[in-house]
Amino acid sequence: MTGRIVLGLGETVDYELEWDAAAFQRLVDDHGIHLAEVEEDPPSVVADERGVVVAILRSMRRARGCECYVEDKEQLLAFGARFGREVTLGGTCVRAALAMSRIGVDSTVHLVSISDEVRRRLPAGVAWTCSAEEDSLDPHVIVQYPRGASVRLADATIVAGRPNRVILVNDEPNERMVLSRELPAVLREASAVLVSGLNTMKSADELRARLAELAGMLRDVPRAVPVVYEDAGFHDEALRAVVLETVPSLADAHSLNEDEARQYLGRQMDLTAPGDVAAMMEGLGEILGSPTVMVHTSRYAACIGAEAGLYRDAARAGCLMASTRFVNGDRYGRAEYDAVAVSPREPVGLALAAAPELRRAGVLIAPGYDARTSSPTTIGLGDAFIGGVMAHLAARTRSVASEGEPGRG
Repeated sequence: MTGRIVLGLGETVDYELEWDAAAFQRLVDDHGIHLAEVEEDPPSVVADERGVVVAILRSMRRARGCECYVEDKEQLLAFGARFGREVTLGGTCVRAALAMSRIGVDSTVHLVSISDEVRRRLPAGVAWTCSAEEDSLDPHVIVQYPRGASVRLADATIVAGRPNRVILVNDEPNERMVLSRELPAVLREASAVLVSGLNTMKSADELRARLAELAGMLRDVPRAVPVVYEDAGFHDEALRAVVLETVPSLADAHSLNEDEARQYLGRQMDLTAPGDVAAMMEGLGEILGSPTVMVHTSRYAACIGAEAGLYRDAARAGCLMASTRFVNGDRYGRAEYDAVAVSPREPVGLALAAAPELRRAGVLIAPGYDARTSSPTTIGLGDAFIGGVMAHLAARTRSVASEGEPGRG
């Protein structure tokens, strides 16, 4: 098996905003926001700029990242124009591909839109196929705030307990997620396959149709080739259930972060307590229905299911890639990656890996890295994690797969 890693399904151009405490405070003052508005969970849909500001405050208040659809695209872009920004490429599949390319691992990405910004920024090691018939640009605006960021409301003060990010979008190509006619041929030669980006779709009927198309394309992928579904923050939470109609039979593993895990379970968990972590993983195994479930957090990754050992090993590579991005942002290569690899392991992750309660529940833990920096990057850490996972899985596939193995159908 010598094919490339195939990563889909959609990409974005991202405007990563520079955190400007004074500019954000002016917005909060202008809109006269009170604490009562901020006490709820971050929403999945907001109407306008005021809704954007409230969503960011809710994220800070709850110490939870989120992704929101902004109904008024002009107000979304106007909000972004208030801050300095860096233009980057986003979408889980592209960020995973970029993370791998920085350590010399090639891949192919599936795109649903294309523009000169995308063409310029994709490195030579990342091939692409695209379903779009003409150029378009629908940037995602990403707010990244630091730990300790303090914002005065009309009647209270909010302080961010941890760094995190809020992703703000209005992007029709990713809402429709049209698949390229070239994708079946690309998938037949894959060494590992990632499915992501379904969270941006709006229509249940269109989502079901797209999943049916994808399932048909995946039938010819050899059984030895791992297929991973990466979850995300849905713009319409009702569509999670639609995805779960198909994903358990389509993917070998369902990967998600702790925020998405809370969404499925409908409760808070103490991610440092062995009993809570075991209950979380057992509950997710029942709800999601996939052969293997993998949850990645800032301190460790946890795996349960038929191939928990394989995905725990892959998650170790994922934690290393995410920690490298956390410390270095986009400015890293093999040397920085290798430097993080010799960092101490995260203490909570180590403790959980040794916890008898988790072993009895069949939960395996990959501890993260205790890598530290005064200027952390929080955007794209889950994407970097899944990039590390896919690189490890593909390397294993190439070492064990035989030519001509039957497909999945």
